[in-house]
Amino acid sequence: MPSVAVVGASRGLGREFVRQYLADGWTVHASARQDADLESLRALGAMAYRADVGDEASLAAMTAAIGGSLDLLIANAGVGAREPTLDEIDAAAWTRVMTINALGPLLVARTLGKKVRQGGTIAALSSVLGSIADNGGGIWSYRMSKAALNMGLSCLALELTPRDIKVLALHPGWVRTDMGGAQAPLQPPESVAGMRRVIAEATASGVFVDYSGKPLPW
Repeated sequence: MPSVAVVGASRGLGREFVRQYLADGWTVHASARQDADLESLRALGAMAYRADVGDEASLAAMTAAIGGSLDLLIANAGVGAREPTLDEIDAAAWTRVMTINALGPLLVARTLGKKVRQGGTIAALSSVLGSIADNGGGIWSYRMSKAALNMGLSCLALELTPRDIKVLALHPGWVRTDMGGAQAPLQPPESVAGMRRVIAEATASGVFVDYSGKPLPW
């Protein structure tokens, strides 16, 4: 059966990825940081590991614990930030957002990516807010972190060309999660089902698309 690793699966979109892939018969490896979340993931049927995208040692330990190869790796973990102006950026908070949102998925790819088979896929959750061409201003740290992530994923796609691994930057839409808020129009099952279709049907690497498959401007 096919296998997937979902990094950042304690709630929201990550947990929904776990639920849907399990329902389709996949072997699912999932990470979280808290004991209660690990127990909950195991109760669903996933193999759960304690890992933090900001801690490469924990990602390496997860990599070592996974037997066999992966067909798909999903880097889902992220944090939000909403500074409306430059004056409101806090340097320490900015560094945390950049570490988790921009560097974290690349650390995931550097460690767990070694488990992805030739011809497999690495997908990371980006955001249309990271688009430089479609910039509405504000939300400084979050926008910058996702723009940096997009560049990293573009570089990763080129580096992994010899292994024929597709790399995708996915915008999940505006989803009703803790980060998206109660006013968001999309529910997690709809967003994740769409992203799963995009992943399954992908033929190109180094692309930036939304959950419906619509190409987005870098």
